[in-house]
Amino acid sequence: MGATTAATLPTPANPATATTAYPPKTKETNSVENIFSRLSDEQIEIAARSSYRYLVGSINGSASEDDRDKHAKAMISRYLQVEQKLHAHSLSEQWESIAFEKMTKTLAFRVEKNVDDIRLCFDKVPSSSSSAENEEEKKADDSHVEETRKERTRIRKGLEDRFQNGASVVRGYTKDGRALFLNFPRTETCWNEEFFITGNIYTIERALACTERNTDGEKSKIVVMYDYNGYAMKNSPPTQLVKKLLYNLRDHWPERLEHVFVVDAPFIFRAFWAVIKHFIDPITKELVQFVTGEEMKRKVFSEIVSEEHATPWMLEEGKNSEDVDVQKYFHEIPFDYAYGEECRVPL
Repeated sequence: MGATTAATLPTPANPATATTAYPPKTKETNSVENIFSRLSDEQIEIAARSSYRYLVGSINGSASEDDRDKHAKAMISRYLQVEQKLHAHSLSEQWESIAFEKMTKTLAFRVEKNVDDIRLCFDKVPSSSSSAENEEEKKADDSHVEETRKERTRIRKGLEDRFQNGASVVRGYTKDGRALFLNFPRTETCWNEEFFITGNIYTIERALACTERNTDGEKSKIVVMYDYNGYAMKNSPPTQLVKKLLYNLRDHWPERLEHVFVVDAPFIFRAFWAVIKHFIDPITKELVQFVTGEEMKRKVFSEIVSEEHATPWMLEEGKNSEDVDVQKYFHEIPFDYAYGEECRVPL
């Protein structure tokens, strides 16, 4: 992976000194431990890998068992928080059971959708292990490496096609360090079902990875923005595709969104919104805010985004205005860095 430099954004904390966030010690701590004790070692590993920092550490050997357990419990805590909100008047055993069921479905989903390969698809696939004890093991290792390489190449090509017009990008941070997941509906007029979903998985996971690194693991939520300038009805994805995406976000990324801003939506968008709003879960629906016009944008966005991180469509004086080079974004900037962010990585 190459090195990139772009001085438009401040340099975040040094990842080498980053600390791992623990799940908060709240009244659901016992429930976290109860659910953790019911997971298999394989499920704990999958849960821990929802942290990009842990994923990388597990691959390069720097992550410990304690790291694994802490990240897995952080995921459990997010599911419990949602069920507490939805079932506040129920017994803890009830929302604990629901949280366990939903989380285990997510673990299966992450395997089925190859979320690890989606996050790593622009990285070089390591060669097979030299520790194989016999020829059969070596052949199996080589076969696995080749299958992984082919799958990541397929995903990489699909993502490049999906975002060739710059439909989405992780760019900038809020004042408290959360990554901005920016979307531009006007750039899309046709949709491939698989990569409509895969593209959103890639971008939300990248935004989460950026937030995790930029805040040393202290924050676990991101901010999503949709710039509806230039939007026409031809830019509306099929309703069933949007429904599938929204259900996936609800079921598999709970407690991951801080805000969802719909910016400068034209009147014609209301027809599309009238349909899709029924597919949004009540917790996420409370996060959605329509922001229209310069006065309202200044009032809302100046509170959460600095001029250095804001684009001109957020704030008139926003300085984060460089055109996005999609190839650079994918191939040169590390997965846990936002576009335009200064970074240094080993060659």
